[in-house]
Amino acid sequence: MKTNRKPVLESVEDYEREAKKVLSRDVKDYIFGATESGATLARNEAAFSKFLIIRRVLQGIEKVETNFSYFGGRIQSELPFFPSCINLAPMYPKALLDIFRLSKSFKVPIFVSNLSIVEPLQMSELPRLVTKTTPLIWQMYFHHDNYDLIMKQTRQASEWGYSAVVLTVDTEQSVKLGYGIQRAIFTHDFRIITPSDIKKIRETTNLPLIAKGIMTSEDAELAVESGADAIVVSNHGGRTMDCGEAAIEALPKIVEHLKKKKATRNAEILFDSGIRRGTDIIKALALGARGCLIGRPYFWALAVDRRNGVEDVTRILKAELVRTAALCGVRDLSKVDPNIIRTA
Repeated sequence: MKTNRKPVLESVEDYEREAKKVLSRDVKDYIFGATESGATLARNEAAFSKFLIIRRVLQGIEKVETNFSYFGGRIQSELPFFPSCINLAPMYPKALLDIFRLSKSFKVPIFVSNLSIVEPLQMSELPRLVTKTTPLIWQMYFHHDNYDLIMKQTRQASEWGYSAVVLTVDTEQSVKLGYGIQRAIFTHDFRIITPSDIKKIRETTNLPLIAKGIMTSEDAELAVESGADAIVVSNHGGRTMDCGEAAIEALPKIVEHLKKKKATRNAEILFDSGIRRGTDIIKALALGARGCLIGRPYFWALAVDRRNGVEDVTRILKAELVRTAALCGVRDLSKVDPNIIRTA
């Protein structure tokens, strides 16, 4: 006799498995897809295994501090990971509002992609839809036909209640899933970003400015010297270029380079691409990241349980992260250093 038992969801992998069962083919291809052979996406996930966490005992740790502060205290978070600026529009109408449910349970920044803001949602109204303690961070994409509008919105973002702005800089080529450009989903021709764009945005707003899509030390330095207060080390989740370096492989080199120079050492360094469990987060922190952006796992959460999935995935990742921190002798996640890991 068949029963309609709900699946047991105890890990991000469980959500991934169940999402594959319920998503339509087009949306599944969009969420799970990667460029050409998929080698960059696979490397993003596999490269975490290069780093082993060192077990510590006799530390007497009963509580792990998880709070983080960014941009001189302008943004506070109770966790070092938060929703990335993912384009939720292909999922279902107003999917963004189900991400916002997270604000009722966790005080963390939520990154909002302008591609996710579909009618009747309005950028100016979104900060009113989350709790007052939730920092909303607006991510902009420049198209060939929206430059003036984006600059106008950037000037108004602070007045509307946003806490920071993000410029995605790795958009010189459209997202490519498999061997074709998905024009049904990606209808915009993105504008090539240059340092002058970062400088213009820096002159337009007093909000913290984040440059997302950095994979080399040279680009990290150029972004910060052009006016970015922070960078996100990211290869777009393996969705733009095949056979690329994993983001976690690029992270320590970028951190070391920025910390060497007085002009760049105070930049906040965030991380994105490939995180699937709490151990991935603590490895990224140990390698120099100050926070991690979560993308695909939140897609899977929405696919499986629109109302509670995002909160549940957050609880899973937090529990894994806190447990690992205690087991490797870390009392305060904001003070993690490279000594807790070694290269396999």
